[in-house]
Amino acid sequence: METMVRTAFVWALAFLLGAPDVTAQSRMDGLRELVEAERRAQKIPGLSIALVVEDQLVWSEGFGFADIESGSRATGATVYRIGSISKPIVATGLMQLVEQDRVDLDVDIRTYLPEWPEKRWPITTRHLLTHTSGIRHYGGTEFLSRELYTDLVAPLEVFKDDPLLFEPGTKFSYSTYGFNLVANIIERVSGQRIEEYMRTHVFEPAWMNDTGLESWGRIQKGRSRWYARVGDDFVNTPYVDLSNKYAGGGLTATVEDLARLHLGYARGRLLKPATIEQMTTRQQLSNGSTHDWALGWRVDPAIPLPDGSTARRVSHSGGSIGATSLFWRFPERGLALALVTNVSSDRGKILQGVLTRVLKPEGREPAGEGDR
Repeated sequence: METMVRTAFVWALAFLLGAPDVTAQSRMDGLRELVEAERRAQKIPGLSIALVVEDQLVWSEGFGFADIESGSRATGATVYRIGSISKPIVATGLMQLVEQDRVDLDVDIRTYLPEWPEKRWPITTRHLLTHTSGIRHYGGTEFLSRELYTDLVAPLEVFKDDPLLFEPGTKFSYSTYGFNLVANIIERVSGQRIEEYMRTHVFEPAWMNDTGLESWGRIQKGRSRWYARVGDDFVNTPYVDLSNKYAGGGLTATVEDLARLHLGYARGRLLKPATIEQMTTRQQLSNGSTHDWALGWRVDPAIPLPDGSTARRVSHSGGSIGATSLFWRFPERGLALALVTNVSSDRGKILQGVLTRVLKPEGREPAGEGDR
């Protein structure tokens, strides 16, 4: 797969630059050198990256080691924890139910989950997706939970009786636990377990064949190990169980599958264009001010690009024990970049470097109005 994707990348660059293949090949080599230099400078054991150009997956590759002990190299098909990038993926499944008029974003979630305790103010599904519900984030050592939960209802006990931080819709406060409720709504409305629903309605239609809920008990080909730095050395991270937050941070995936999520949107395999637009429109607080979040995605309406143009960026990042991730999408440009590492990292620096190399070739001036 990597060889085929690299070849596609060479041809894509040649097309975009109007350059002979040798120039495109040298630019690809330059990209690889940039990524490898950053991997070494940041002391990252292993990372994988994928690039979509003109809504085509044109490059995916791994650098360093997925498993230091065995010497297994990272590839574009290495499976990593993707952390909070789980949120927009699960939100995609929820928005399918909205599209089918089976979920109303603006009714009390107790319509679907009557056992959820009545709070001082009602919470809606829109509040959950936009981090404006007032439900708290992790507390204490909850991020390091080792408890195995066998269903989605049990993890609600961790926070369901806590008071809301504020009246829903009035403020923004990031909450992974809010997405536990999103997953419960999906199960209750669809009548399917979350893993079955996501596989049949999101992963398979988008050809995301290596994406799923993390399970330590399952043998998973190509899965990375997770590391932490201790001085100049690495150690294996402590065991944690992600079943307390599957929808908010418990998925594993490859960078190629993240790229395929973008392609699933672009090719109409997951949602209708109007639903995608709804999902990626920044939301307002009750006082009329707009914040950076849409329905599961962060949206920056006008990011300056290295070629001198601006574009809307739809993105999400992720941080897990032993892994960090970043996914940038520029839907109007048909452009997307995904990066995952198996230790904490400055992944934005790497993606920005790649973006600069792709959009601002050496020797070319930034695009003028007529070039955009």
